[in-house]
Amino acid sequence: MSAEFKIFDLNENLSIEENFKNRYVNPSELSDFLIKNYKSLLTEIGRSELNKPIYKLTLGKGPKNILLWTQMHGNETTGTLSCLDLLKFFENENNCSHEILSKFTLDIIFMLNPDGAEIWTRRNRLGIDINRDFLTASSIEMQVLKKTASEKKYDLAFNLHDQRTIFGVEGKKEPATLAFLSPSESVDRKVTETRKKSMGLIADIYQEISKLLPNKISRFTDEFYPRSVGDNFQKLGIPTILFEGGHFPKDYYRQKTRRYFTLSLITALYYASVKDEWQKGYELYNEIPNNSLSFFDIIYRNVRIREDKKETVDIGIQYVEKITKGENELSFIAKIEDIGDLSFMYGHEEIDAEGRCIVFADSTIQFPKIGILADFKLDEWIIVNGKKLDSFA
Repeated sequence: MSAEFKIFDLNENLSIEENFKNRYVNPSELSDFLIKNYKSLLTEIGRSELNKPIYKLTLGKGPKNILLWTQMHGNETTGTLSCLDLLKFFENENNCSHEILSKFTLDIIFMLNPDGAEIWTRRNRLGIDINRDFLTASSIEMQVLKKTASEKKYDLAFNLHDQRTIFGVEGKKEPATLAFLSPSESVDRKVTETRKKSMGLIADIYQEISKLLPNKISRFTDEFYPRSVGDNFQKLGIPTILFEGGHFPKDYYRQKTRRYFTLSLITALYYASVKDEWQKGYELYNEIPNNSLSFFDIIYRNVRIREDKKETVDIGIQYVEKITKGENELSFIAKIEDIGDLSFMYGHEEIDAEGRCIVFADSTIQFPKIGILADFKLDEWIIVNGKKLDSFA
């Protein structure tokens, strides 16, 4: 390969964009930052339903074109943050960045769904899931994406997302910190030549990033979604890679996930720039473990739900992410998600209640219920927002 690639050195020297340290990204602050620092590279390509600008940033002088887009889902910011870090990587000239920018022209659409991003919701202002809107293009945002994609020949596409903390790596008691997908083009999930190209690049990502992140990378389901962007880009002959940022232990603000996500972007771009045949080694793609729905944020094991019963259950708790107007970072609200035999599931945190009985301060609540706040007692233990207090009155 024409430029030496060392993932450990890259990780050690990677810098993050210090102006955006939080997981939450305010659309107005992002727009102001991009205009201030990258105005010559920016093009306003449209406006959201609430008239917020949507920008495309273009860099590189290569003959091949890559389209990247972030925050199609407003509550998935890791792609946006990693693309900001990617810009810093390109500012610090090195052999790897030179290799990429000499081979490619990159078009990065920052925050395709700014209305959803502002209030931390998946859907756009009209309640449309943009990633299920490719065929009808009912949303302005999808119209913007499709128009941009039609304006030049794209050789590769990166669809940047986040996945919830519920996902793990199949066969392992590990969260899926990263997941990747080469989308299907049809219901039968046929491995086409276009899919092989994105599979080959995902295999390269997997081989490199696994050196830093062993046992925490999975393969997203390749079930065919006829309305989705990635599936349709792939059908159009544009090799497309879905990136999913997930949970790393004790990293709910996804700072470590962000780093691995950025390294994955750089790895994919590098291998795309130096491989003559992107499909080479695609067979490894199928050896990546599947994504598995296997985690709660917290599980309390062996809880009695009645004083007069010795039988116990498990209580699964999940955080709801929320942004409060005027705040610049997320808060996490713990709610009961499941009750019963959860022996087949893992918790990012697990606590053995040792047969303690659950009691609620609200006397109208006799038993745990799905969807209520995770505030209760387990005999002498006090649980507030899902967490066991170390001291109590």
